Amino acid sequence: MKLTRRNLAENGYTVPVVVDAPGAVAITLFAVGIPVPYVATFKFGPLSASRSASTRIRLATTQNVVAIAQMEDGAFQKASANVKVTIGGCGG
Repeated sequence: MKLTRRNLAENGYTVPVVVDAPGAVAITLFAVGIPVPYVATFKFGPLSASRSASTRIRLATTQNVVAIAQMEDGAFQKASANVKVTIGGCGG
């Protein structure tokens, strides 16, 4: 499973996130630095050509983004990444 995001987000209002999890039946995204960490769940049927999901999320501060994938065999996989959010794009 792979979680792709920008290391530095100058604009916390639109942070692109991509999760690729071959063999997954569902992917759930969390942003652990917000009051309600749940972001979204993506579900895949048996005929899904690709088991990946992409979205844009809003992050107010630097925090970890976590993806948990439920695999076809019932196992779970986790990927996480830290996203640094700057204020006004100045890198601070």
